[in-house]
Amino acid sequence: SSSGSRANLRHESLMSLRRVCRELVLEVVLRRALAADEGGEGDGRLQLIVDEKTMRILNSFLKMCDLHAEGVTSMELIEREREPLPGLDALYLVCPTMANIDAVLADFESATEPQHRHVHFAFTQSLPQDLMARLAQSKTLAPRVKSFMEAPVTCVHIQDRGFHFDMLHALPALFPIADPGLAQDVARKLADVCRCLQVVAPSIRHAAAGTCRLVAELLRDELKAAHAAPKVDQVPCQLLIVDRSVDMAAVLVHEYTYEALAYDVLDGEVLDVDRNLVTLPGTPAREMLLTEADPLWEELKHAHLETVKMTVDAKVHEVKMSHSSNQDASQISTAQLLDMLRRSPEQREVMDRLFLHMTLLDHIFKRLEQESLTSGVGLLEQDIACGVDTEGKSVKAEGLHGALDRAFTERSLPSASRLRLLMLYFTCLANVREDVRSRLIKSAGLEPEDQAVLMAMLRTKLMEVPDSQRQKLGPGMVHRVTKEQAARFKKNARADGRFELSRFEPRLKDLLEQLSQGRLSEQDFPLVDGGSTVGVVGTCLRSAGTFGCGPPGAPTLQPQTDDWSFGAWPGATGADGSAGASRRSAEAAGDTPAPPVSQRIVVFVVGGVSHSELRAAAEVAEGLPKGTELLVGGTALLTPWKLVEALRPQSGEGAPGGADLADPLDLT
Repeated sequence: SSSGSRANLRHESLMSLRRVCRELVLEVVLRRALAADEGGEGDGRLQLIVDEKTMRILNSFLKMCDLHAEGVTSMELIEREREPLPGLDALYLVCPTMANIDAVLADFESATEPQHRHVHFAFTQSLPQDLMARLAQSKTLAPRVKSFMEAPVTCVHIQDRGFHFDMLHALPALFPIADPGLAQDVARKLADVCRCLQVVAPSIRHAAAGTCRLVAELLRDELKAAHAAPKVDQVPCQLLIVDRSVDMAAVLVHEYTYEALAYDVLDGEVLDVDRNLVTLPGTPAREMLLTEADPLWEELKHAHLETVKMTVDAKVHEVKMSHSSNQDASQISTAQLLDMLRRSPEQREVMDRLFLHMTLLDHIFKRLEQESLTSGVGLLEQDIACGVDTEGKSVKAEGLHGALDRAFTERSLPSASRLRLLMLYFTCLANVREDVRSRLIKSAGLEPEDQAVLMAMLRTKLMEVPDSQRQKLGPGMVHRVTKEQAARFKKNARADGRFELSRFEPRLKDLLEQLSQGRLSEQDFPLVDGGSTVGVVGTCLRSAGTFGCGPPGAPTLQPQTDDWSFGAWPGATGADGSAGASRRSAEAAGDTPAPPVSQRIVVFVVGGVSHSELRAAAEVAEGLPKGTELLVGGTALLTPWKLVEALRPQSGEGAPGGADLADPLDLT
């Protein structure tokens, strides 16, 4: 609806990456496909065909109503059997894989019964020549192709300023030494992000680790190979590449802010973290989406759990007092009241949302009690992660070792919780002696499958101290926290009103602040060889033109143009990094247009980014100058149990890039 579009534009005023990807699909890919048939038999409608990977990407920045408004009648998965629609055009927006090309050719095996009338292709990355040749050789398909383009939508968007590449199960192949092909794939997708951001010559810096340096160099080469012409009105862009070893604790320690904790302890329980769906109790059980359209979620997702509980309790009490005229408020159960109010159509959505948050909080507090996080284990976890106690005093490594041993022997913790504590300890302590390591592993008594995960984690060497830091720490068993982190943790511990279980903060927060202030160590995070210190505005969509294709014997399928023409298209992003179509649409709707982007900071974590780091990025962004866009990305979105899933021996089986979704067609 138009009102929904206006709301989206207002909400995304500073989210240029997600907004540009949205406009790329709606204003460029779809409208260019429809424009290719203007004056022909088309009626301004088409069917959208996608693969599962592309569906997950589209889910992160589009709604079905957006597609309907642009003339999409329906959306179907290329992997599924579909009803032939020979009177309707189709747009195939898919990854350039052999399986997808085979599926396309199968749709047009019959000259008399084709799947569609005309065909438009939009591939998420460059189509290899051998696959291009297969399309061109089809006598029944080639004459039906009306347009052909490359649209670099290869990342899943996470809320305001996050993105990931849906490559969870790639983690074991990235460490300790990255598979060259996998590193190349990461670099290509990072280059796609740069193209969408209109950045062709960012200042690329990287951690000293070999994988980070490799990805940085491959990214530099990808951007140079694009031959995008620089423009005078450049938007400076700093891009920092680190890997997960920079701060493994940020993935393993419990964070007690609402979103991070819900996606941690409720993963696989009432919350489907892949689809952002919450299962609500009742007969029958219902599912609701955790969405940015929920104002209460947006208000509270980065707040501490106790603050969230007080806010939700206050809202429930307010509802009870305002709707209990027939009975004493104290005599009405919350469940009765909500059920009563849900029967009123105008109250149903509000009550459902309130019930959703009550359900989440109820399950979160139960899990905290089950894992003893509020009765000792949580404090131990913070001591291990921070290296300082609740009074801000440094904790000795030997003391942490003894406390962890006692937690294993005196508490009936589940094997998964013991695994998590062990991984956290080995992550945060440097130079752990072999006898200490063996004794702790034996004391933990892990289940065989958890023992296998621990061994897989040790093989990645993500928990080992980098050579550059080893010299600073010395040979003894010490906490590996940096000076900046130690100062922050001590300050947090001594701060009035700060919760004891919230001393820890991700190191990424320090790196973001240092990078934005020009204080980031050039020795620890050097500029890639041949990199530029100036960001350059470029273009995004590589077009292969609009053309017809003949059967074999006719000229080979080749682009009529091979320019970077997205910037010239009416719906494209402007030179200042703002989406031109979004700006015009906002102005037409009477909304305030998005402010121009004056500089960009992008930090990418090879191995995956966590919810706590996304929260930290949001906090840093609040203090940056107006017009600064800050983005945090990773190869995957990690929760503690997603990390465990990626490391399990059987995790290589199944769909690449992440767990299969129960219903990949759920476009929300």
